[in-house]
Amino acid sequence: MAGSRLRVFPLSKRGLPERALLGVLFVTILSTPVAWDLCAKEKNKEKRRAKAALEQQAEAGAVKANEPVKLPGAEPDKAVDSTKAKDGDQAQSKDKPAEKSADKSADKPAEKSAEKPAQKPAEKAAEKPAEKTTVARKVDDQSRPAAGATQSKPAIAPALELARASRDAMRKIPGYTCVFSKQEQLKKGTPTRHTMSLKLRREPFSVYLKYLDHAAGREVIYVEGRNNGKLQVHEASGLTSLLGTINLLPTSSEALKENKYPVTMIGMEKMLEPFIADWEESQKHADTKVVHYPQAKLGNLECTMYEVTHPQKREQFKFHVSRVYFEKKTLMPVRAEQYAFPAKGGAEPQLVEEYTYGDVKLDAVLTEADFDVQNGNYGFK
Repeated sequence: MAGSRLRVFPLSKRGLPERALLGVLFVTILSTPVAWDLCAKEKNKEKRRAKAALEQQAEAGAVKANEPVKLPGAEPDKAVDSTKAKDGDQAQSKDKPAEKSADKSADKPAEKSAEKPAQKPAEKAAEKPAEKTTVARKVDDQSRPAAGATQSKPAIAPALELARASRDAMRKIPGYTCVFSKQEQLKKGTPTRHTMSLKLRREPFSVYLKYLDHAAGREVIYVEGRNNGKLQVHEASGLTSLLGTINLLPTSSEALKENKYPVTMIGMEKMLEPFIADWEESQKHADTKVVHYPQAKLGNLECTMYEVTHPQKREQFKFHVSRVYFEKKTLMPVRAEQYAFPAKGGAEPQLVEEYTYGDVKLDAVLTEADFDVQNGNYGFK
């Protein structure tokens, strides 16, 4: 044993790099589990840090969402712009329509607190009917004065209805006799007044007149469609009576010398026509005043009377005040009066037209002889 050597590692330099490499590998193998454990622990720490960071960000985001956008000293526009900028960063990869929708949704909280509450599409749609209702009320408010007074119908309506009913009733009457009197203001000065005995036939329209006061005895006959449309007249006295029967056009200056209207306009039915036209036009003007006298009397005749006044002078209204008396039993328009607009404010209106039909006989039997100049009871020559 003496002199023997224990050689664990060769002392020679040959193979030294291989042995060093094996040693490093051995150490590495022994230390690998520890390294793995350390790496796992480090990764877990990083995950916990990331999770904590995410929770902090979420909490911070929730706080910001609940906080009012407008802070003391902050401008509404700045708060809105900052919100838009944040949303814009999140929507850069989207197209333009997506950006607009994102901006609108982001602006809602800011607009509610900064300026005025934003109106949602549903709210806007709900407001539309309210606007229509408001317009309808305005239209209604504007239309009420045109209706006249505070009634559902214009105040002139009852008078107009009665006038139309009276005209319709007169159209059913074939003829009548009466005492016809009229007063007309032809020119400045004293008005002319005449009282006549009247015979009137509706078809063909025929008129016989005999003057009872001024120009007493004068007779006039007119028959529609006869004598070339001319009336026949004769005077009972004076030089003109020597001329015998004279033929005149109803609208000639000689025929209208003492008359405001031609003989073709005579009769209760035709007298009502201008009143009806005037009262129909009156429905368009709220300032028309109407007064009803249900217990009016014309002599012993019981009547109902309507008085219509136009306070303002207009082109379509010839008269300031109009009055019509309707006989209650028959609805006949037995009197009509027209008053002119006063020349000066505060002055009384002047009576310029008055027509009265008295002692009316609706059952009179009229024949061709009543409208013939050859009638022996007449004074035509």
